[in-house]
Amino acid sequence: MRLAGAPLSLRAFAALLALVLLACALAKRPSTAGDFEEYALMTIAIASHGSPDIRPADIDTLQRLAPPGYFETRLATLREGMAGGAQVPLAGFHRGRDGATYAIHFFAFPALAALPYAALEALGANPLKCFQLVNTAAIFVLGLALFRFFGSAARASTALLLFLLCGGLLYWNWANPEILSATTLLAAFLYFASGAPLAGGVLAGVASMQNPGIVLALPALALLRPQPLAALLQPRMLAGLALGLLLFALSPAFNLLKFGTPSIIAAISASPALMSGSRLFSLFFDLNQGMIVAIPGVAAALLLWGWRGQAALGLLCAACTLLLALPGLTVSNWNSGAAGVMRYAFWAAMPLLFLLLHRLQAVTQWPGKAMLALLAVQAGATALATTYRHTSFSPQARWVMTHFPAAYNPEPEIFAERLSGNEAPLDPARSYRWLDRKTLYYANGHWTYKNHE
Repeated sequence: MRLAGAPLSLRAFAALLALVLLACALAKRPSTAGDFEEYALMTIAIASHGSPDIRPADIDTLQRLAPPGYFETRLATLREGMAGGAQVPLAGFHRGRDGATYAIHFFAFPALAALPYAALEALGANPLKCFQLVNTAAIFVLGLALFRFFGSAARASTALLLFLLCGGLLYWNWANPEILSATTLLAAFLYFASGAPLAGGVLAGVASMQNPGIVLALPALALLRPQPLAALLQPRMLAGLALGLLLFALSPAFNLLKFGTPSIIAAISASPALMSGSRLFSLFFDLNQGMIVAIPGVAAALLLWGWRGQAALGLLCAACTLLLALPGLTVSNWNSGAAGVMRYAFWAAMPLLFLLLHRLQAVTQWPGKAMLALLAVQAGATALATTYRHTSFSPQARWVMTHFPAAYNPEPEIFAERLSGNEAPLDPARSYRWLDRKTLYYANGHWTYKNHE
C-alpha cells in the first residue's frame, strides 16, 4: 500500500485504516446472533446505571431498541423470573448472592461497548451498533500491531486481510467478544515477539477477560523470543505477564463475589468429564465447525513452508493452540452457536496464524503467487462458512457424507442437531438418519454410526 509513491507512515496508515474499517462497520446492520441478549442487557445496564446487574428498566430499553417481535417471549420470561425471585430467571442469567440478576458472562466486553452505546444514543443513532464499533476498534488495534511488526503498510494490510479471512469477517458483526479475544490475542503475540511485553500483557489480559482459557497463552508469550533465562526475569517482562494475570483475574474475582464460584458458566454448563479425544479431534477437524473450516489455507501454508527455519517456535505455537483448545472441550453445548467455525476454535487458531506471520516477517520478498493462492483459499473458506447455520450441515460435510459416509463421523450432538435443524437434547429412543447414507443410533451405552455405502 503506497500513497503518492512513498510508503505510508504509521499515522497515514492508521487514518486510512480507521476510515475503511469504520465505513465497513457502519454499512452493516448489527447482528443479534450468539449471546446477544446477555451482552446487550449488560451494556444497557452499565450505560444507564453504571453496574452490570440487570434491572427491569434495562429489559424495557432492550425491548424498545430491538426490532419488533425480537426476543419478546424471552425478555418477558426474564422479567417474570426476576420478579418471582427465580435463581435462573432465563437461560444465560443467574441470581447473585446479593439478590441481583446478572448475565453469566463477564462484563468486560459490555463495559467497552457502553461508551459507544452512550455516544450513539446521544447522537440519535442506533445504540446497538456499539458492538460493531468495539469489534472495529479491536481490529484497528490489531492493524497497528501488524504495522509495528512488519514495518510496512502493505504487509500489515495483507496480514490484516488474512486475519479477516481466518474467521474475522465471520464474527465482525456479532455482539459477542470473539473478535475482541482473537484480535487482542494475536496482537499480544506480535507485541511480545517484537519486544513489547507491557502492551502484549495488557492485550493478552483483555483477551482472557471474556474467554478465561486464553490466560494459558501467557507462558508461550514469554518464550516467543529466544533469550536467556535472565531476560525472562526482567522487570518489563514480569510486569507484562503480571498485567495479563491481573486483568484475567477480574472475571473469577467477580464470579467469586457474586456467585461464590470462580466461574458460574463452568459450574452450570461445563464438566471435565466431557473432555475426550474425539472432541479434541472435532475441535480441529470437524467439517462443520472445526478449526480447519476457518484456516485451511493457513494450515497448508504452515505444513508446506511456514515451519521451515522455525521448528522450535512452531512446536511452541502448536502447544499453545492445544492448550487454548482444552477448556473448550468441557462445554456441554458442543454444537455451539457459531458462524462457520466454532467460536473458541476461531481464537484458539491465533498462535498458528502468528507462526505464519512470523515466517513471513523474515522473508525479504513475499512469494506473490503463493500469497494470492493463500488468500484465495481463505476467501473461499470464508464464503462457504457464510452459507449455513450451526443448525445445518456445511456444504463440505454434506458432500463427504453423501459420497464417502464412513469418512466423517461427527460428534453425535453435531450430527443430530444439524440433521434436526434445531438445538435439542439427544434422544436415545430414536435414531438419526442422513438421507440413505448415514444413521446415528444409541446402543450398549453409547452412540454408534452405521454407514450405508
